[in-house]
Amino acid sequence: MPREVLSIQKSESCESLIRADDASTQPLLKSFLIFMMPVLMDCVLQSIASTIGNIYIGRLLGADDLAAASTFYPLLLILVSCGVGLGTGASVLVGQLWGAGHPERARVMASAAVAVSVLLGGVVAVAGQWAVLPMLHLFSVPANITDHAAQYCRVFLAGTPALILVVTVAITLRGAGDNIRPLVMMGLQIVVSLVLTPVLLTTSLGLSGAAFAAILGWILALVLAGIWLRRSGHELAPGLGMLRELLPERKVLWSVISLGFPAMVEVATQGLAEIVLVGRINGFGSEMTAAYGLFTQTLTYIEYPGMAVGITVSVMCSHAIGARNAQRARDILRVGFLVALLMTGTLATIVILIPETVSLLFTSNPRVIALSSHAFRAVMGSAVLLSLGGVLGSAMRASGDSVAPMVIMLGCIAFVELPAGYWFAHYYGAWGVWFGYTTSFSAVFLGTVAYWAICWRHRSLSPVQ
Repeated sequence: MPREVLSIQKSESCESLIRADDASTQPLLKSFLIFMMPVLMDCVLQSIASTIGNIYIGRLLGADDLAAASTFYPLLLILVSCGVGLGTGASVLVGQLWGAGHPERARVMASAAVAVSVLLGGVVAVAGQWAVLPMLHLFSVPANITDHAAQYCRVFLAGTPALILVVTVAITLRGAGDNIRPLVMMGLQIVVSLVLTPVLLTTSLGLSGAAFAAILGWILALVLAGIWLRRSGHELAPGLGMLRELLPERKVLWSVISLGFPAMVEVATQGLAEIVLVGRINGFGSEMTAAYGLFTQTLTYIEYPGMAVGITVSVMCSHAIGARNAQRARDILRVGFLVALLMTGTLATIVILIPETVSLLFTSNPRVIALSSHAFRAVMGSAVLLSLGGVLGSAMRASGDSVAPMVIMLGCIAFVELPAGYWFAHYYGAWGVWFGYTTSFSAVFLGTVAYWAICWRHRSLSPVQ
C-alpha cells in the first residue's frame, strides 16, 4: 500500500481516537498517548534540526558566522510567537467546532487564521528590511559581524509569511485532530534544510544560504500539506471555498484574534525575558555562557514531554468542550497532568541524580561542568512544576480562557523571574543566577494551580461559539 494512503489512514485514525463520542470505545489513556507521541516527535525533531544547522554553520563558515546567525534568535522567538498565537486561537475554535460536528464552520475559522497570518507575515517581511540595522544595534551585536548578520536577517525576514503560516497551519490542523500531517510537514522541512544548507553555505550566498534553505523548506511543507489535504478530501483543504473566506466577518476575525493574541504576547514576553537574563549571564564570563548553553539544551529536552502533553490536552479538551462533554474534558486534564508528571519527573530526576554525567556529554571543562551541574540541581525540579502548570494552562485555553494564563505568566516574569534573577546574581554571583528560573517556574505553577482551584474548575466549560 502506498505510504501516502497509509499516512492518511493513520491521521484519520488519530482523529477518531480523540473525538468525544468515542469515549466508550477507546480507553482515554490509550487515545491520549497515541495522539501525543507524534507531537512529541515533532518537538524533538525541531531541536535536533536546529542543533545540526548550527553545526553546519560553525564547521563550514566559522565562529563569526555562527555568532551572526545567533543574533536572529531573539527576533525568531517573537516571529514564531505570532504563528503560535494565531494558531492557538484558531486551534481552540476549530477544535470546539470539530468536536461539535461542524467542520464547515471550523473551516471558516481556519481561513481567518490563514488570512491574518499572511497579512501579518507580509507586513513584517516588508518593514523588517528597514528595521534590521536598528534591531542589531539594540541587541549590541559586535561590529565585526554586523554586515553578515544584517544580510542573514533580511533574507530570513523575507520568508516571514511562510514561517508564520506554516506554524499556524500546523497548530490549526492539530485542532482538527490531525497530528500526522504536522509531523510530516516538520519532517520535510528538516530534510530540505539539512540537505540544502551545507550546499548553499558553500556558494556565494554564504550565511544567507541557511536562510534560503529554511524558507524553501517552509514553502514545500505548505505545498505538501495543501496537496495532501486536497487528495484526502479533508474539510480544511484549500480550495475556492476557503479562498472566498479569506476576508472573514468581523465576528470571526475577532474570535481568532481575541483567543490568539494573549498566547502571542505570552510567548513573545518569555523570549524577551530570556534575552534580559542572557545578558546577565554573559556578564559572568564565557564559561558561564557555555554552562547556560548546556543548561538550555538539557532543559529543552526536559520540557518537550510537557509541551507535547499540553498540546494534546488542548486539542482533546477543545473537542470534548465542543461536544458539550465537560466531564470528559476534566478527565482529559487529569490524565494529561499525571502523564506529564510521570514523564517530566522521570527525566528531571535522572538529570538531578547524575548532573556531571549529563554535562560530560557536552564538555570536559571542569568549571563549566561545575556550573551546569549546579544549574541542573537548582532548576530541574521546578521545571517539572512549570510543565504541570503548562498542562493546566492548555486546558484553560481550550475552554476559551486565554487571558488568565497570559496574566499569570507575565506577572511571574515581571515580578518574580527578572527581579529574583538579578537579586540572587547580585548577592551570590554566578551560582545565584539559576534561582531566578527556580522561583519563576515555581511561581507559574502556584499561580496557575490557584486560579484553577478558585475559578476554572467551577466553570461550566461551554463552547466559545
